[in-house]
Amino acid sequence: MKLTHINLALSNRCNAKCIWCPTSRGTNHNFDMPKEMAFKIIDEASQFDYDLEGMHFSENGEAIYNKDFIEILSYAKQKLPNTKLNMLSNFGLMTRKLSEDICKTQAIYEFQLNIDGHDADSYRAVKKISYNTVIKNLKYFLRMREKYHPDMRFVINVMPAFEYSITVNALFRDAPHQVQNDEVPYSNFEEVKASLKHITEPYGIHVRHSQSGFWAERKTFLKNKEKLNLDQSKMDCPMFTRVQHEAYIAPNGAWYPCCLDDNNDIVLGNVKFQTVQEIFESQRRLEFIKKLKNRQYEEIGYPCNTVACCQSKKIPDSYYNEMTKDFTVGKTVKF
Repeated sequence: MKLTHINLALSNRCNAKCIWCPTSRGTNHNFDMPKEMAFKIIDEASQFDYDLEGMHFSENGEAIYNKDFIEILSYAKQKLPNTKLNMLSNFGLMTRKLSEDICKTQAIYEFQLNIDGHDADSYRAVKKISYNTVIKNLKYFLRMREKYHPDMRFVINVMPAFEYSITVNALFRDAPHQVQNDEVPYSNFEEVKASLKHITEPYGIHVRHSQSGFWAERKTFLKNKEKLNLDQSKMDCPMFTRVQHEAYIAPNGAWYPCCLDDNNDIVLGNVKFQTVQEIFESQRRLEFIKKLKNRQYEEIGYPCNTVACCQSKKIPDSYYNEMTKDFTVGKTVKF
């Protein structure tokens, strides 16, 4: 078994408040990773006797909050020339200078963002930030990509508020935790995709329909657990392979199991005091993996004892179309 990917939370702060992101994220410690710590991790990875497959810079937060982001990105490109460097952003904070600097480094292999609504209202229903600002920033970034780094892969993910809400409601018999008593404007993937054609077609951008992930619904699940009749002892951890082969490192150096442990409730080591390889090979981590494989979720504790919320689901198209046949774009729905 070898470490294939390192996921860095360069910041656990975020300017958006997505309805499918946990409100607890970053509340244990809310800050940015010091560049010295990022350099240490990168230096250690560069000494592996094999090439690290990937490094992700936007784990559980908006990486560009980190004032040293460009310096860290450039350092990773220099020290890990054969590693695919990836990131995502919501583009609410993507200034023109940042767009230029990121593209000029020619470091990013793939860049992702979510646009989850076809207009300002349906977008704000998910993220609570300005749609117009995001679209303006995206257009400028893509011009800089075309100019400086046209080989950078770029993906737009879509999960409208309505689709997420109706999926949560179907599975957990309740409104999403962050949609209680709110009206959600109806939008769908096809509407969002069509609204972005003037951007995606000229630049050859792929638009991907996401599945609903439920990591923000742990409270909803626990509230309704008795009536849901979901047997978690029969559920595999959907992140198991990634837990085995990847590192997730918080701004304070804590190595946590995976991205779905949003507030780093489980800590397997700390790169401030240990090497990456020491933690990867540690008995503590290996015992955790064994328990995860054996579905000992209650023994592990939170958040693994809500493994039902670690799943991602999509309502089959035939059912979804029947459920939504009477809805029109712009109509608001209360769950």
